[in-house]
Amino acid sequence: MALATGDKGNRFEPPKSLLEIIFEGLDSLARRIASYTPLGRQIRNVIRHPSDEVINWDQVRDIAIATLNIQKWKPPELSAPMIEQYQIMLETAERKVREYTGLNAENLPEKIEVFSQKEWIEANIPSFRYLFEPLSEKYLDYVEKTGYRDKAGEKIGHTLLTIQIGIIIGYLARNVLGQFDLSLPEPERGTRLYVVEPNVMRIQSQMSLDPREFRQWITLHEVTHSFEFHSNSWLKDYLFSTLQDYLQNINIKIPSGIEAFRSVRQSGVTDEDVYFSGSVISIFTTPEQRKYLAKLHATMCLLEGYSNHVMDNVGKEMLSTYQMMKERFEKRKQMKSSAERFFQRLIGINLKLEQYRLGQKFVEDVVKRKGIDFMNLVWKGAAYLPDMKEIRTPLLWINRIEKNHFTGDSGLNS
Repeated sequence: MALATGDKGNRFEPPKSLLEIIFEGLDSLARRIASYTPLGRQIRNVIRHPSDEVINWDQVRDIAIATLNIQKWKPPELSAPMIEQYQIMLETAERKVREYTGLNAENLPEKIEVFSQKEWIEANIPSFRYLFEPLSEKYLDYVEKTGYRDKAGEKIGHTLLTIQIGIIIGYLARNVLGQFDLSLPEPERGTRLYVVEPNVMRIQSQMSLDPREFRQWITLHEVTHSFEFHSNSWLKDYLFSTLQDYLQNINIKIPSGIEAFRSVRQSGVTDEDVYFSGSVISIFTTPEQRKYLAKLHATMCLLEGYSNHVMDNVGKEMLSTYQMMKERFEKRKQMKSSAERFFQRLIGINLKLEQYRLGQKFVEDVVKRKGIDFMNLVWKGAAYLPDMKEIRTPLLWINRIEKNHFTGDSGLNS
């Protein structure tokens, strides 16, 4: 029992819970950090002003923007001439992608939106909210059922989730080069193409790349994504419904500290689990839930691999510095520090990089064996999509499609 003295004489107070002690420790640490950085001040603001929501999205935005101040490289203002150049590159990329793939896309985005890092954050907050709101509801259900729901517990949960998501979005805002946005939370807005020019400028400078050719290369990748969806109207609905299946079937079970540590460190895992091992996803999902993730992962491997394949094959024909850019990017991937690699693994960026690698290998194998027209059969419908076994072994997908598509057999599902 803690003994306290005051004007009213000696009295006993109940001991503090472990969560209250942790919270006070976080507040003390944040108070010291706040003296030095804008990010520290925003973190302390989250701790000192907990929200009724599990995730306070205004605070997430503030933290994400505050992380921009920790950059050593300070991005210059966007220039009007460069924004105009992107529109020319867009038209060139659309023509070249159409010629190479043979895909007939309609209602493509009319422009590339050239963003600052802060503008990218503002544009993507709705998408992150769309993804995390169902998780918030599941989290509240979990703490209600387990009896963990108390004031201190809610403060800790709100604080950690809000700070973590804000830092992740801020990290992405400093590293994303281009993006094709499906606008899933706001479908009436239509799809959009973005480039984050300060990041493009930084990488171009660090790697001594040709300014125009580097930007054209990025534009090729994002335009290919727009062709994938705008030439296949079913694909957006399929991705949306698959994502909804996953979100609706999440059953949060927070593991013990030892279990969580093992989840992050694990290496001996099944084929279904291997793609999520080591990320935060691996801590909070069961093998059953990972089946939904594996389905999403296979689709994303295809989308990213196809775009990379087109970007490279069109790029090497139209960009004189293509080979040099490719080599320098590969070298850059290998030069990341151990700390950054761990952080990327923790937040799931390693999954994205794996999607590029596995997906491009799949597409290039199929195109080499059967040609781009055969590869394009994948866009005929959901039954033609590869699963993860077929992504890893493209011949399985080729054999299935040849057997079922060309014989008229409707049993295309693998």
